[in-house]
Amino acid sequence: MITPHSHSPGTKPETAVPVTARDLWALAGYTAFAGVLLAPLRHYVGKPKQVRRAKFKHDSFPLSTYPMFSTDRKGRIIVPHVVGLTAEGERIFLHHRHYGTGGLNQVRKQIARGVRGGHAAAIAQRYADSLAAERQEGRVNGSSAGAIRRRREAAVVSVLVVRSRFIFADYFSAGEHSILPKEETVRARCVVGGTAELVEEPTA
Repeated sequence: MITPHSHSPGTKPETAVPVTARDLWALAGYTAFAGVLLAPLRHYVGKPKQVRRAKFKHDSFPLSTYPMFSTDRKGRIIVPHVVGLTAEGERIFLHHRHYGTGGLNQVRKQIARGVRGGHAAAIAQRYADSLAAERQEGRVNGSSAGAIRRRREAAVVSVLVVRSRFIFADYFSAGEHSILPKEETVRARCVVGGTAELVEEPTA
């Protein structure tokens, strides 16, 4: 009679598979990966004030509170940017391609970094030179959106690099009509075809 625990002749008892170095490396990798995923939870430990400060300082992926959407801007924002002025004093927002071939957000960040670094005059010069070159090439005719924009920009006589402070409630309540910023400081000025100069004067 064969008991349940007996083995057939010629077979060996089952033994545990030994742990290899490869298994240990895999376990370490899984542990590190889990640690990366759970690391943002550290931003949610502590007092509420500390939690808010920590989670806005860094993007808290995967419990994301993206600062570009969720940061409390207190109803206002300060934007370094470039505007063109016509002989009549009309403000024209110049196309970002006068400064670089990247997208709008990329150029906007470059301009903001340049203004903070004290290079506002170089930014104004670059825009003014681009406008002057475009006029010399005569690329202002046509009915496309680009041609319409270039006709508007053809009336610009000077370029300003400014640091503007906008109030959200005022700006968005204006509908489709452009409004002036609440406060604005001119950092550089350049006449189209001329040489840029650094300035520091309020305009509004």
